Amino acid sequence: MDQMLAARYMGPNKVSAEAVDRPTIAAGEALIRVAACGFCGSDINIISGTHPRAQAPLTVGHELAGEIVELADGDTDLVVGDRVTMFPLISCGTCHACTHGHAHVCRQLRLFGFDVDGGMAEYVKLPIDSLIKLPPEMPAHIGALIEPLAVAVHGVARVDTSTTKVAVVLGAGPIGLLTALVLKAKGIPQVLISDVAQAKLDLAGELGLSAYKAGEDLQSQVMALTDNNGADIVFECAGHPSSAREMTVLARSRGVIVNLSVFKEPVAVNLQMLNFKELEIVGSRVYERCDFEEAIRLAMQMPLERIISHSFPLSDVAPAFAQFMSGDACKVIVVPNGKTQ
Repeated sequence: MDQMLAARYMGPNKVSAEAVDRPTIAAGEALIRVAACGFCGSDINIISGTHPRAQAPLTVGHELAGEIVELADGDTDLVVGDRVTMFPLISCGTCHACTHGHAHVCRQLRLFGFDVDGGMAEYVKLPIDSLIKLPPEMPAHIGALIEPLAVAVHGVARVDTSTTKVAVVLGAGPIGLLTALVLKAKGIPQVLISDVAQAKLDLAGELGLSAYKAGEDLQSQVMALTDNNGADIVFECAGHPSSAREMTVLARSRGVIVNLSVFKEPVAVNLQMLNFKELEIVGSRVYERCDFEEAIRLAMQMPLERIISHSFPLSDVAPAFAQFMSGDACKVIVVPNGKTQ
């Protein structure tokens, strides 16, 4: 059987490029030649060995773009040669969420790259119905950003922004940056983003965003813009206890807080302020297929190139992950053929 390279989680803090059998497809499946695949914050938990479901050995990766090279019989408009990305959610189809139109919050939700082999490899086999077509002119490295961009699109879609004048994004990592860019694309007059790391703030500024240090700098700017009332909507994208404390301070009375980040453990939230201001806190988890379609529509209008800070060949996946973990990176992309185009 033909062999290929794949980025394999081999145990706690062990990820390496391993030779594995190239997959063969069955009915209803497609074989994708992967052109680019990004590291996600969730991959940190997988590779550190702290993710509750991921079991070694496992091929990681759920942010990918590639080309269909084989297509088994199936009811599809896709053809060999189409460029695609992956909708990585695997829902049970029977729980309350699934049977009421919300399969993305399935009670038993699983994902490619978490529960079964993902796409950080030369090739990946996937169900045809998990594929979403990309425009032929979209570069592969931009296609690999569609999944995280869909996270941002879904988070923004969780609330009505039609009358929003001031929105705040806490955290200038990839999801925070993408959320702020989506808000700008929707025409929100004032979009502020914050972080504690100056390098992240500098990058946000290069993307045309209004960036401020978390804490007093951000609070004073928000209050100056709003006559001391606070922001209409606050998007929590940092996942840090300090941002959980700050979000209720920054929101105006009857404002809305959207939680996009995944806190690893319970954190303190000022419920008195929630009560006194009659705030709403809205959860946002992953995405729906419609969010991918909107992300594809928006992607070519955004300066996404700058979000990709590093690119590595698949053979160097271990140093690629080390770079991602170093804190001196935004989005790290792995490219099996060593080229981003």
